[in-house]
Amino acid sequence: MTTSTEGLELAQLVFYAIASLPAIYCFITHGKYGLVGWLYVFAMCGLRLVGNGMAYHALSTTGKPSTSASIINGIGLSPLLLAALGILHEANHSIQSALPAFLGSFGLLIPHMVIAGGIGLAAASGKNPHLLEIGLIIFATGWIIVLGLVILSVRANAHPRRVGDEKKLLLAVGIAMPLIGVRVIYAIVIAFKYQNTSSGSLAVMVILGTVPEFLVMINYLSAGVMTRNLARDRVEKRPQPAYDTAYSA
Repeated sequence: MTTSTEGLELAQLVFYAIASLPAIYCFITHGKYGLVGWLYVFAMCGLRLVGNGMAYHALSTTGKPSTSASIINGIGLSPLLLAALGILHEANHSIQSALPAFLGSFGLLIPHMVIAGGIGLAAASGKNPHLLEIGLIIFATGWIIVLGLVILSVRANAHPRRVGDEKKLLLAVGIAMPLIGVRVIYAIVIAFKYQNTSSGSLAVMVILGTVPEFLVMINYLSAGVMTRNLARDRVEKRPQPAYDTAYSA
């Protein structure tokens, strides 16, 4: 008989299997400027499918959680935040020249490195709870940096000149950030309390862990499908060529 924990793992498998289809669609339709963001959205689906699949198999066969699955599911939190960074970059494309350098491609490398470093340290912590805690705190720092970049993007003087669909993407990122924040805080609290990322009440895990992730993914994918024509409709503002109307005698 399927336990509640197994049911949760199975529900996540079904959700991310379905979500992977629009994720691939968005990755294809958004073109090169949306490449990074939608790749991370799809990566989130892939990691969750692998992690939850391993967890479900371990629970259904041995009745014990899988350490490997816990590590993979822990890493799976990073694409959620990195996707926000990638989608933010896509939302800023048409006004990129009017934005500060730290909102450009090179500037976005810093939060990428912070997020990757934090989640990498947490994933490699093994049985060392202190490394896990430090890694998640670094990851939370990455979330704060991304939140700051989102706020600066919204408040940019050039914001009104964004293409309409870019504003929708920016709104989606703005909606996602508090939800990701809830998920990050939950992971930190669990890590400090239980020295891992998979313990605690199942009900709390669903409310503060699973549901925020589902909402972020639905938010991303809804915005992605709604703005599927952005790559085609985006108007590149280029200087008009000057024509010499004077004729020499």
